[in-house]
Amino acid sequence: MSEPLFSPELNAKVKKNLLRFFMFTVTMIFAGLTSAYIVSMGEYFWVNVPMPKAFLVSTTCIIVSSGFLILAARAMKKNQMGIVKIATGAAFILGSAFGYYQFIGWGQLVDNGTPVVSDILNQLGPYGKYYSYTYKGHEVTYDNNKYYWRGDQLEEPIYEQMKDLSRELNAGSLKVKNDYKLTGYGTDFMLQYDGNPVTYVNNKLYYGDSEFSKAMEYQLRHFTHAIVEGYGDFFMKGEYGVDFQVYYKRDPLTYENRTFYRNGKVLTPAQLDDLNTQKNTAGSYIYAFSGIHLMHWVGGIIALLVIFIKSLNNRYSQANYLGITLGASYWHFLGIIWLYLYFFLIYIH
Repeated sequence: MSEPLFSPELNAKVKKNLLRFFMFTVTMIFAGLTSAYIVSMGEYFWVNVPMPKAFLVSTTCIIVSSGFLILAARAMKKNQMGIVKIATGAAFILGSAFGYYQFIGWGQLVDNGTPVVSDILNQLGPYGKYYSYTYKGHEVTYDNNKYYWRGDQLEEPIYEQMKDLSRELNAGSLKVKNDYKLTGYGTDFMLQYDGNPVTYVNNKLYYGDSEFSKAMEYQLRHFTHAIVEGYGDFFMKGEYGVDFQVYYKRDPLTYENRTFYRNGKVLTPAQLDDLNTQKNTAGSYIYAFSGIHLMHWVGGIIALLVIFIKSLNNRYSQANYLGITLGASYWHFLGIIWLYLYFFLIYIH
């Protein structure tokens, strides 16, 4: 039988050096991304989007899973195979949970108005741009994610009634022909276009004596969609200054009476034009950071699965558990990278 080409010691050294080189390369990738993030913050409009709660859960999962791998390595040195099997299994389960909650976090970002690519401002369907509502003859107004009627905030049951009408109007606007099925239209709520009432006769909407045009239906579709989904002047949901905030060249913008101010001064027309066309780059970076990290997580979770299976089959011993050492090193590295990204997004973002 021929002798192995490399000694076990040299083989272990080569594998460790390759892993170190790979980890260095990944570190440089994320260093470049975070540097680009910081540069972009100082040049454009920027949105402070809170991290989804699921990211906190996933962070806890990856930290605890690393702890189980440390336990497995220590148990391996003492030849406590029962503990090794339990610890590697727990590390794999928690590592899988990390990936699961990352996907949940992406869903929460979308639900809060931060998809992968979106504008900062809602250009197509903001309340009052084309359409508004009246309730019992008095106009419903809007400001900073709140609706008002006769000076008071719209009560929740009435707001839900307005959303129900918006759903019916949205469904009708999606049809090829001007055909609406509205319940109790005009009894409490009535639609206005450009400040003038919209009438509803024989399942059709009329502005003055004319049926709705395709352009008006297109505008109505976005207006009603924004109300149902909870968008206001922004795609991000919630109250400005509480749930999110927009910055311009690192200066926080205040938003009062649907007007932006920077350092106490109204945005110039040129700045406002830029804001109207600005994408939510900050939100896209969150997906980029977490998505690229998740790509590297795939390799890590495969390694944890292999380690767990080999542990169950007693493939490791006190004299040879290089697989656990390498897999654990890579997983700890993934955990450190994620902690860096997570706290970077919290404190820099």
